Amino acid sequence: MTDNSAGSGDELTSEANLWVIRLTEEPDDPALRREFSAWHARSLAHAEAWSRALRVWKLTGALAPALFSLPDHDRSTAPRQPPVRAMRSAKPFRRYAVGAGLATALCGAALFFLPGIRIALQADYTTPIGQDRSVTLADGSVVTLGAQSAIAVHYRPEARSVTLLSGEAFFVVRHDEHRPFTVSAGTIRARDIGTRFDVRLDSSQIRVGVQEGVVGISSEGDASELHVTAGEEIRLDRSTRQITRLTMTPEAIGSWTTGTLVIEDDTIGQVVDLLRRYYPGFIVTWGDALRTRHVGGVYDLHNIPAALRAAVVPSGGHVLEIGGTILIVTGADPQAGH
Repeated sequence: MTDNSAGSGDELTSEANLWVIRLTEEPDDPALRREFSAWHARSLAHAEAWSRALRVWKLTGALAPALFSLPDHDRSTAPRQPPVRAMRSAKPFRRYAVGAGLATALCGAALFFLPGIRIALQADYTTPIGQDRSVTLADGSVVTLGAQSAIAVHYRPEARSVTLLSGEAFFVVRHDEHRPFTVSAGTIRARDIGTRFDVRLDSSQIRVGVQEGVVGISSEGDASELHVTAGEEIRLDRSTRQITRLTMTPEAIGSWTTGTLVIEDDTIGQVVDLLRRYYPGFIVTWGDALRTRHVGGVYDLHNIPAALRAAVVPSGGHVLEIGGTILIVTGADPQAGH
């Protein structure tokens, strides 16, 4: 089973915005410039993220004069600019965080507004950030949509199908052997064989987990079908195309429908991405090392700042909350050294 869709640029956007802030704060730090140059040269996507961040910051009027001489990359031969010193505060990272949140908000609006319109036009049912919704379909089957999710329903006399356009949905299907029930998410198709199951679609993975019964999993262009039973979850990595089958407690599958998220073995990055759909603000992460660490636990979806701290602090991460609308996740104490 394969999926050729590319991942989103959320993380690179956040990193580029934070580089703008750090270079504004310390424009003459040679070690910082070398570190930035290495980050910028890592890939074309990094360079493009930097260019987008500069354009957004210019629009806000918050860009330091020292960075106007470096519009696309750090020129080692560029003449030294006098240090630009913004007003200092007792906690410089707090200013970084506010600026990063502002820039991320502006970039996010530009990057995802049009896809959001496209999904809204295709969807029959949607949910906003932070809200779940249960829908009873025409045949009596019930779908619970997670926060910031969307589905399209296609019922015909001979078949029933639902497309998950974004987010996550939990299905309690009324079985009818004469009208098969299928759910499509990306290139994955899940066929009900009398069951309760969960389907999640995000930028990096497609997941199908079975709480009760059996689900048949197939993909476009592949006639074979993989049977997944209660307490099992299939994860398709959308970049590597690798399929992983996991075993977990059946009650953990779809646990989010109760307002309590049960994680048995997942990465911090995946947990953060899910919590973003429930937080009515912006969650910004800095660095990749923390995102790949595995965590498990029970998290309250009604208190996202507390859930985020519970996920990252045991692994050495830190969470800074700004004004009740921005959460900054770092792998080291943001106040250290200041």
